[in-house]
Parts: sequence; structure tokens; C-alpha cells
Amino acid sequence: MLVLKIVTIVLLLLIFLQDWKGRAVHWTLFPLLAIVLLGIRFLQHFFLPELKQSILINIGFIAMQLIILTIYFSIKNRKWVNITTELLGLGDILFLLSIALYLSALNFLFFYMVSLIGVLLLWLIWQSVSVIKNKYIPLAGFQSLIFIVFLAGDWWLRLFNTTDDNWLLHLIIK
Repeated sequence: MLVLKIVTIVLLLLIFLQDWKGRAVHWTLFPLLAIVLLGIRFLQHFFLPELKQSILINIGFIAMQLIILTIYFSIKNRKWVNITTELLGLGDILFLLSIALYLSALNFLFFYMVSLIGVLLLWLIWQSVSVIKNKYIPLAGFQSLIFIVFLAGDWWLRLFNTTDDNWLLHLIIK
């Protein structure tokens, strides 16, 4: 299990480095990440029925976001807009799909919101100190760094469980 966790961290770091340097990530990293995360999830909890439900909810949420963004930008530009051409990279979508296979539904939503805020803050800070300005945000790269922190909080610090929603439900109730 430790080997799979280390492989996960290495894959996430590779995603970050590739996205940071070239604003593109080789597509093979995403299926590898998905397979390793599913392997960890399977070894931790076997194949629980709620895993299937979480995966369907998470992928449904991603699909809904993509549809809403496509409709919004299509209406705004008064023509059909493919958001993966200039607005959102395919790697960003593949990254979200990869982690959607691992995280429980509420953890996925929590990670999604926190990571988008974190990416925005990181990007604004970087742009304010950088001499070279770039209009493209390495979304999957920054999200992979935040996901490493998220996983470390679960795997090594044991602060919460990223595959179980109970810690978030208790946090909300308090």
C-alpha cells in the first residue's frame, strides 16, 4: 500500500511539473493516476457499494459543470463554444475525473471548491511576483499540489478520511 501511495505522489508531482513548465500534461499520467487511486481505494475499503455511488455523483458533478460552462460561454459569445479549446484544458478535466474515482462525494466537492480557491490565490501571488506574465493557469498542476496536501492530511497525518464523508458531516454539524 505504501508503494501505491508513493507512486500516487510521484504521479501528482509529474502532473504539476509538466503543467507548470509546458502548460500541457502527457495524457498517460491521468489513467495511471486513476488506476493507482482505485487500487488504493480497493485495498483500503474493498469494493463498497458507496464507491460506485460516489463515482457516479462525482462524474455527474463534473459533467454538470462542463455543460453549464459550455452553455454560459456559448450564450456569452453568441456561438457554440468548445471550452476545451481555449478556456479549460483536457488535462484539467482528466485530472478531475481521475480523482473522482477515489474521493467520496462530499470530499470531492470540498476538494473541488478548496482547490479552485487555492489555485486562484496561488496564481495571483505568482503573477504578482513574476516578471514573465502568462495568461494560462496550470490548473491541473496546482490542483495536483493541493491534492498532495489533501492526501497527506489523510494518509500520514490522519486528520480526516478522504474516502469517507463522516468527518465533513461532523464539521458541518458543529
